[in-house]
Amino acid sequence: MSKKFKMGFGIGSKISTLIGLLLLVSTASVVFLATRLFIEDNTALIQQMNADSASSTALQTREYFENQSKRSQLIGRRLWQQGTANSSPETELLGNDIFYVGIYSSTTNQVVNQLAGGSVSKLLQGEPNWLKEKLAQGGNFSLQQVAQGEAQITTLNAEGEFFLAVGVPFVKQESGFSHFLVSVYDLKPLLNTVSDDDLSTRYMVDRRGNLIAHPEASRIAQNVSALGIVQEFLRGQFNNGQIRYEVPDTQEPMLGAFRSVGFAGLGVVTEIPEAKAFEAAKRVEYRSLLVGVLILCLALAVGYLFSESLTSPIYALVGAANQIASGDFNLALKPKTKDEVGYLSLAFNDMAAGLAERERLRDTFNKFHSEEIAAKILSGEVKLGGERMDATIFFSDIRGFTSLSESLAPEKVVELLNEYMEAMVGVIQQFKGVVDKYVGDAIMATWGVPLCGDQDTARAVSASLAMRQALSQLNERRKGRNEPPLYMGMGLNVGPVTAGNIGSESRMEYTVIGDSVNTASRIESMTKTFGTDLLISKSVYERVHTMFVCEACGGASVKGKTDAIQVYKVKGYYDQNRNPVLVETPYSSYAAEASDKVKAPPTSTQAA
Repeated sequence: MSKKFKMGFGIGSKISTLIGLLLLVSTASVVFLATRLFIEDNTALIQQMNADSASSTALQTREYFENQSKRSQLIGRRLWQQGTANSSPETELLGNDIFYVGIYSSTTNQVVNQLAGGSVSKLLQGEPNWLKEKLAQGGNFSLQQVAQGEAQITTLNAEGEFFLAVGVPFVKQESGFSHFLVSVYDLKPLLNTVSDDDLSTRYMVDRRGNLIAHPEASRIAQNVSALGIVQEFLRGQFNNGQIRYEVPDTQEPMLGAFRSVGFAGLGVVTEIPEAKAFEAAKRVEYRSLLVGVLILCLALAVGYLFSESLTSPIYALVGAANQIASGDFNLALKPKTKDEVGYLSLAFNDMAAGLAERERLRDTFNKFHSEEIAAKILSGEVKLGGERMDATIFFSDIRGFTSLSESLAPEKVVELLNEYMEAMVGVIQQFKGVVDKYVGDAIMATWGVPLCGDQDTARAVSASLAMRQALSQLNERRKGRNEPPLYMGMGLNVGPVTAGNIGSESRMEYTVIGDSVNTASRIESMTKTFGTDLLISKSVYERVHTMFVCEACGGASVKGKTDAIQVYKVKGYYDQNRNPVLVETPYSSYAAEASDKVKAPPTSTQAA
C-alpha cells in the first residue's frame, strides 16, 4: 500500500444506521398493510350488508304478494260464486291497491268473470281486450304457463302509469287447473320496498331478468340480464349469493347480492358501487399513505446525511473503473473517508499502476508480435518448444533493394522501409495474417498460426493481390516525389510446420520452422527468375484454384531441394458469377533475371 491508512467510522456502523432507518420505513409499510386489511374487512362487511338488505326486501316482498294473493283469492271466490261474466259486485272489494281480478278458463284463455276498478276499469271500458293484449306483448307473461300451475308476473305500462300483473292458478281438478286468476296491482307499494338509500340500490327482477321494480321508474321493464349479479341469480343454483362484477357499458366495479323472493321466480338485488363502498376506506388509506410518506421522507433525509460519506467515494470508484475500462490508467484517487471504501480507493491507485505497467508490456509485445501471439505469451500458454500445425507461409522481398539502399542515405533507407512496411503490414493484418519477422526488406508472415481457420490459404492469396495493389499506390506517391518505383516478389506455400517459442528460457522468439517454410522462401526467390511479383506452390494452387485466376509456370530446381518446385502465377480472382477479374499493375511483371537460389532455369510454361 502506497500510504499508511487509518480506519475510521466503518461501513458496518453505517449499515447499522441505515437498518434503523429501514425500520422506520417498515413502520409505514405496516400502516399500509393494516389499511389494506381494513379495506378487506370493510368489503366483507358491505357484502354482508348487501345480503341482509336483499334478504329483508325479499321477505317484505314475499309477505306483500302472499297478502295480495289471499285478497285476490277472496275476490276470485266471490266472482266464481256469481258464475256470470261481467257482473258487478261492489268494487270496494278491490281496495286502493288492487285494480283488477279476473277468472280465466285454462282451456280457452278467455275471461269467465272479472272485477275492475280505478284506472284499469276505465281502460277496459275503452278497450275490452286491453289487458289480454298487454299481457301478450313482449312474451314476459304466459297464460298457458299460469294454466299449468306456474305463477307469472309482469309489469304493464298504460298512458305513463305502471301496474303489476300477477297470474296464479285458481280452480284445481284431477287433470290440473281448470281456471286461473289474473290480478292487476298498484306498483307503488312495491316501489316503496326498493327505494334508494344513501349507499345502495335495490331492485327486483323476474325469472327473465326484466326489472319489475326499480327506484328509477323509467327503467321498469328493462332487461338487465347482462349484469353479473343478475346472471348469478338467473342460474338458479342458490337462492342467495353475492359477487363483485362490472357494469358492461361503463366497466364500473360493483358489489352486489341477490335473494330469491320465492314467488313467481322473482329476485331482489342490492348493489353498491365499489368506489362509493370504499370511499371511507380510501380516505383512511390516503391518510395512512400520507403518514407513511412523511416517515419515509424523514428516513431518507436522515439516511442521506449518513450515506453521503459512503456513496460519494463509491461514485469516485465507479468513475475510476470507467476510466480504467477506457484505457486510461492515470489515477490519483484521494480517500475522503477513513473506512473500507477509503482503503479501497488506495488499492485502486495501486491496481491502476499495475494495469498501466501490464498495458505498456502488452503494447511492446504487440509491436513485435501479433495480438494473438502476444495474448498467448502474456497468458503463459506459450512455452519453450512447439506444436505441429498446418499453416500458409508468405515471404516477400523488394527487388534490387541492395543497390537502391547503397545510393541512399541511411535515414532515407529507414524512411523508405517504414513507408513500405506500413503499407504491406496493414494489408496482411487486414486479411487476418500474422507478421512473423522482418529480415531487412523481407517480410515473413503466416496464416493459420496460432489460430487456424478454413479460409486461411484463400485469405493469404487475397492479401497478396491486395499488396500488389498497395505497392502500385505507393509507387504513384513515390513518382509524385520523383522517386524510383519499387518492385517486389511474393511467394506462398502451405504445409505442416512446427510453431512455438524457439530459443532459450532467457531469450525466445515465437516463429514457425519446417520444410514448408523453406519452400515458401525459395518460391519467393523464383519470382525473380519468372519475372513476376507473385508465385504460389502447387499445394496452395490445389486449395484455391476455383477462387483465383491462376497460370501454371512450370517448375525449377532450387538450392536445398532435390526435385523441381512447380509454381503458378496468380493473375486475379473469380467473381460471384464465375467471371475472371484480373488484378494486375504496371509493377506486377518485370524482366526475368537469374537468381543465386535457383540452380536451373525454369521449364516451359503451361497455361492453367
